[in-house]
Amino acid sequence: MYQILHTSLSVYSVIKLRERIIQISDVHFGEKNFSHELKDNLLGQLENENPDLVIVSGDLTTNGYPHEYEEAAAFIDQLRSITKTYVIPGNHDARNVGLLHYESMIGNRKFVHIDKDGEYAVIGLDSSEPDINDGQIGIDQMEWLKTQLEKIPENMGKIVTFHHHLMPIPQTGRERNILLDSGDLMRLLTDNGVDLVLNGHKHVPNVWMVEKMVTLNSGTVTTRKLRGQTRPSYNQLSFEDEDFYVNLVDTETGKKKQLAYYSVKVENEEYVVCSTRHNSMGTF
Repeated sequence: MYQILHTSLSVYSVIKLRERIIQISDVHFGEKNFSHELKDNLLGQLENENPDLVIVSGDLTTNGYPHEYEEAAAFIDQLRSITKTYVIPGNHDARNVGLLHYESMIGNRKFVHIDKDGEYAVIGLDSSEPDINDGQIGIDQMEWLKTQLEKIPENMGKIVTFHHHLMPIPQTGRERNILLDSGDLMRLLTDNGVDLVLNGHKHVPNVWMVEKMVTLNSGTVTTRKLRGQTRPSYNQLSFEDEDFYVNLVDTETGKKKQLAYYSVKVENEEYVVCSTRHNSMGTF
């Protein structure tokens, strides 16, 4: 089903931006359903695509064990040889004191990336909690996030990523482990003009839009631990001047399907999503 929303705009500036961002999630080295074939497919597809940025939205591992992190670190090195890559941890990465290995082998658990041309910023957070599937951002990270968002000019696009889904995802069964502090985080994100939130966790692609903020979930990119009719997949975000597309990419076949389309402008010195079209089913 497609949802079409239109918002009239008055005074605006034209955005001149051409950028391609890849969002992948739920890699799960160590999982019995992990596929090396899918991993190799992904790397080949990214080499051909040559994106400007890759964001890994958590769950590189399955149980946070050292041998899983060794494989994950080699994989991240491969991604970084293709393009600039940022990673944040997920709940599986925090199992068995795994965040110690994450910090020593992968890197920081949160980050700030400012586009070289000053068109957008990406902020990464750690929503994981040791040895449980629930997640939260917490007061300290909330305050840090608020400080970082206040530094970003209003005319820049603002993207925030963390592993756990901010909003419930259709076709994923009973909701059991959404962010514990999702309400407070939602208020912080909308009050500070965040345009796009990138999540993973449920292995089901989906897109919502609330208060002119898009929340985009990625499926599992390299496993066959799938729900319903979903496929191993990742998200391709393409910014082309005033148009912003989200394509769902099948890791096995490379087939693409448009998940969402947005028209964006800078109105009264503020970055604004002004019209949308969603295909929220998340299947090919």
